[in-house]
Amino acid sequence: MEKIHFIREARKSSRDLVAHFALEGVLLVALGILVIKYPGLLIIIASVIFILLGLGAIAIAYKIRKFTKKFDQFFNIFG
Repeated sequence: MEKIHFIREARKSSRDLVAHFALEGVLLVALGILVIKYPGLLIIIASVIFILLGLGAIAIAYKIRKFTKKFDQFFNIFG
């Protein structure tokens, strides 16, 4: 029974992955056409992407630091 559940989950995951890549492809093609039509748009898009990636990296670093502090406290108590 566990194999059947695993196969169903794998099929669902692969369908979700295909849908994700199809949507991403359509959006990237549309974005490419917009950039060809309006070259100045590329600068704005790149800037927004860099800002969002930077904010994401800061948020991840904060969460990792918060987790490692709890991890260190655990080993100080028990270890």
